[in-house]
Amino acid sequence: MGHGLKAKARVLCGCACALVRSVPAPAHALEFSGGVSVGGIQVGIVPRLAVSPFAGWLWRSEGDFRLEAHNMLSIVPGDGVGFYDRTAVTLGYVTKTTTVSLGPSLAIYSMPVCGAVICNRVVGVAPGGRAQSEWYFAGPLGVSSSVHVDWAGGSSRVLPGSLVVMVTTGPVWRFRAKPK
Repeated sequence: MGHGLKAKARVLCGCACALVRSVPAPAHALEFSGGVSVGGIQVGIVPRLAVSPFAGWLWRSEGDFRLEAHNMLSIVPGDGVGFYDRTAVTLGYVTKTTTVSLGPSLAIYSMPVCGAVICNRVVGVAPGGRAQSEWYFAGPLGVSSSVHVDWAGGSSRVLPGSLVVMVTTGPVWRFRAKPK
């Protein structure tokens, strides 16, 4: 692992720890959410379609803030199927029908990517960030939209700029468990 990637990983871990410490305890309720999003992923110079099942585990506090652990596995179909698995820890603001969250993420990926000159399979780990909003319009059923930006690191003719950007939207369903 390069020195730059180690430093970014330390910063990511520090941000996650700060988020965990900033949420008041005890949790008022646990929520589980899951769904499937469809959207675009920009890796290299060619944008591609991605199908992304996701799941989240949320700790709601006494106030309007929550801590969320979220995982999204993006499957990128086409010549040489790829995957992009991302885990994030976010701090969110909650109302009765809406949530908005923001935080650091860490991704593991293996996918075919085309640059300006060549196409090749890239494999690696990428620190980044995630923003998400959810709107619940029928009880536990809603719509989730997210934006992810990751730094793929290193120098590569296949990954110009070393950035991976993904925007997805799709249905979400939540389950609540209140403590006794």
